[in-house]
Amino acid sequence: MRLSDQPRTSPLVWATPLVGIILFLLAMGAFFYTLHSEDQNQTQLRVIRDVELARQTIRTRLLASQERLNQIARGFEQNSTDVEGFRFSAQALLNEFQEISSILIIDEERRVTNLALPSLRSSEVLHPLYQTIEDAESYWAFNTARETRLPVFSRPFLDPSGKVFIEVHSPIFSKGDFIGTVAATIPLGSLLNDAVPESFVQLYLVSIVDGGGNPVASNVSRSIDNAKLSHEVPLDPPGHGLKLRAVLYKTNTELFSNMLAWAVFGLSLVIVWSFILLFRHAKLRSQAEKRLLAETKFRRAMEDSVVTGMRAIDMQGRITYVNPAFCRMTGYKETELVGMAPPFPYWPDRSYEEQQTNLDLILSGNAPQKGIEVQVRRRDGSVFDARMYVSPLVDSEGQQSGWMTSMTDITEPRRIRDELAAAHRRFVRILEELDAAVCVQGPDAGADEYIFVNRLHREWFGTATPPRMSKNRRNRINLYEPFEWLNPVSQRWYEVRRRSISWVDGATVVMQVATDISSRKEAEEMSRQQQEKLQFTSRLITLGELASSLAHEINQPLAAISNYNMGSVTRLRAGKVSPEDLLPVLEKVNVQAQRAGDVIRRIREFVKQQEPKRGPCPIGKIIEDAISFSRLEAKHQSARIEMNLPNALMSVVADPVLIEQVLMNLIKNGLEAMSHLQPEQKLIEIQVGQSAQFALIEVRDHGVGVPEDIRQRLFESFFTTKSDGMGMGLNICRTIIEYHQGQLWVEPAQGQGSVFKFTLPLAEDSVLAHVNPPVME
Repeated sequence: MRLSDQPRTSPLVWATPLVGIILFLLAMGAFFYTLHSEDQNQTQLRVIRDVELARQTIRTRLLASQERLNQIARGFEQNSTDVEGFRFSAQALLNEFQEISSILIIDEERRVTNLALPSLRSSEVLHPLYQTIEDAESYWAFNTARETRLPVFSRPFLDPSGKVFIEVHSPIFSKGDFIGTVAATIPLGSLLNDAVPESFVQLYLVSIVDGGGNPVASNVSRSIDNAKLSHEVPLDPPGHGLKLRAVLYKTNTELFSNMLAWAVFGLSLVIVWSFILLFRHAKLRSQAEKRLLAETKFRRAMEDSVVTGMRAIDMQGRITYVNPAFCRMTGYKETELVGMAPPFPYWPDRSYEEQQTNLDLILSGNAPQKGIEVQVRRRDGSVFDARMYVSPLVDSEGQQSGWMTSMTDITEPRRIRDELAAAHRRFVRILEELDAAVCVQGPDAGADEYIFVNRLHREWFGTATPPRMSKNRRNRINLYEPFEWLNPVSQRWYEVRRRSISWVDGATVVMQVATDISSRKEAEEMSRQQQEKLQFTSRLITLGELASSLAHEINQPLAAISNYNMGSVTRLRAGKVSPEDLLPVLEKVNVQAQRAGDVIRRIREFVKQQEPKRGPCPIGKIIEDAISFSRLEAKHQSARIEMNLPNALMSVVADPVLIEQVLMNLIKNGLEAMSHLQPEQKLIEIQVGQSAQFALIEVRDHGVGVPEDIRQRLFESFFTTKSDGMGMGLNICRTIIEYHQGQLWVEPAQGQGSVFKFTLPLAEDSVLAHVNPPVME
C-alpha cells in the first residue's frame, strides 16, 4: 500500500489537545504572571534597601580612608623627615583598608618622593618612585587640593592594564605654604570587593557607573540585563557623577513554595526535558561527527607535516600507507607505492639480499629496538643513508594488522659524527705532541684518577706527580697561581699551572699544564753566579783604583812604627832609657799597628768573595766604612766628604759589603765629576733620611750634572761616558739595590751637580719578598 492510500487522521485529533494545552498554558501563564509581578515588587523594594546599605558602607570606608589620610598629612607637616613614621602610618592604613593599592607623598613639583605598598599582597604602582605624575585626573586632583586646601577625590581614570582607579589627595602645608599632597590610589574593583559585604555580592551584580550609565568597575566580568530588579544611587564620595548600581542575580519567591506551582512546573519540565534530550542527542551526535572529522584532519595534517618518513605494511609485507615525507624522501608518489609488494623500487640494486633480510626480520618481529641502518635509492638514482624504527600496527579490535616503520635520513648526522670524530683525533694528536704535560682531573678525584692525560704526562710523572691544590682553595677560585715543582725522581724542575674548566658534559674539572723549566733554572743559577763574580770583580777594580791611597794609608802607621822602634833601639844602646820611659813609646807603636791592621781588615772584608747575607745592620757604620775607603782619594783630589745622619740608631736589612761597594762607586763617580772644580768647591754630601718603611740615602756631588738624554740610559749595561770605562759600575749598583728590595735613581741637584738616591728596607718594618708556595694536600 502506497502512502497516499492510507487513511488520513482528522486534524481535530491533534488540534483539540493542542488547543487545550495552549489554553492551559495561557491560564498558567496568567497565574504565574500575577505571582511574579507581586514577587517582583517585593524584590525591588529589597534591592533598593540593600543598595542604600551598600552605598552607606562604601561611603563610610571612603570617608574613613580620607580622615586617616588627613592624619598622615598632618603628621608629615610636623616632621617631613620622619620617613619611618610615614611608612608605619601608611602600612597601618593599607592593612586596615585593603582596597587601597598604594600611598604616596607627592611634593609641590608633582614628583613622588615616598611610596608605601602593601607588604602581604601585590598591588599596581601607577606612579613609580621619584617620577612626576603625568595622569590628567591625578594632576587635576593634585591642583584642586592645592587650591581648595581640602582633601579631593579624583575622577576615575584607566591605568595601562585597563583597570579603573580613583585617587584621594590630602594637601600638606608647612608654615602655610603648600608643599605637596598625601595621595591614596584606590582601584574601584578592589573597593567593591572589600567594601561590599560577601552576602550582598552573592545576590547582586554590583558595579560603579559613570554619568552616562557606563560601568567603570564591577565585581564580575560579565553583565546582566535585569533592569526591573536593579537600582542605582549616587556615590558621593568620590562624586563626579559616579553611581552605585546593583542588579539582582536571582530571587527566591513564594511562588516556589506553592505545591501546585511545583506540580505544574514539574509537568512542564518533563515535556520540555523530552525535547531537550532529543535536541541534546542530535547535538551531541553532530558534535561527535565534527570532532571525529577534526581529529581525522588533525592526524592527517600531523602525518603530512612531520619530516620523518612513515610507512605501513601488512603481515605479508605489502605497503598499505605512506606519508608525504616518505614520498619526498624516495621521490615516488603515494599512488605508486601503496599496494606494492617487495622488492620495492627504492631498494638499491646491489643490496636486494640485504634489504630482503631486513624485511624478513621486520615481518618476524625481531627488528632491533635501536633501529636498522639501510640505504635508500631515490627516484633520480641517488642513494642516502637512513635509519628505520619498527613498531607493531594494531587495529581497533586489538589485533595486529601489520607493521609501522619510521624512516629518518641520517646522511647529515653521520657526516657530522665523522667530522667530530676526525676533529677529536686531531685534537688528541695535538695534545699528544705538545711539549708540555697535560692532564684533566675531576675536582674530587684521587691523585691517580684522570679524565685525560697526554704522552708527556705519562712519561714525566709516571712515578711522581705534582702536589694538588687544597679543596678549599679550589672552591674559591677558578684560576690558580702557577708554582714551580722539583720532581724528586728525575730531579728536574717543572712550572705547573692549573685552572678550572667546563668539561664536555658540563661538569667542572681541573686542567693541569706542566712545562719543563730545568734549562731555565740552570740558566738562572748560572746568571746568579756570574752576577756574584761580576760584583766581586767590580770590588777588585774599585780597590785597584784606590790602591795608591790605601798604600799611603798603610805606609803612615808603618813609618811611625819604624821611627818609634829606631828611637827605642838608639836609646837602649846608649843605656839612657828606663822601662817607664819606654812604655809610652811601645803603646804608640801598638796604636799604629792597630791602625794598619784595621786598614788591612777592611780591605780583606771588602774583597772577600762570599754569598750575599742580608741582615739588620746600622746604616751609619756602613757609610763610615765606605767613607774611610774613599777619604784618601778625596784628600788626593782636595775634596771633602760630609755625612748627615739624624738617627744614629737607624738599621737596615742589607749586606754591608755590597752596600759599601755601591757607596764607594757613587762617591768615586762624584769625585770624578768634580775634577775640574777648585778645591773649596769639591764636596760630597751624604744625607740619610726615612721614607715610609725604607731608609733613603742620598749622595750628592757639585759637578757638571747628568744631561737628560744620558740620565735615561745611565743604568744600562755597557753604557759609559768615560773613555776608559766599562759601563758596568752603575748597572751593578742598581742590581745590588734591587736585590735588597730597594730602588736606585738619579736626579738633578739644586744649583749644579747630581743626586744619586737609593732606598733600603728598615730592619724593624721590612718584610723580605718571597713567593708563597701552593697549599699542599
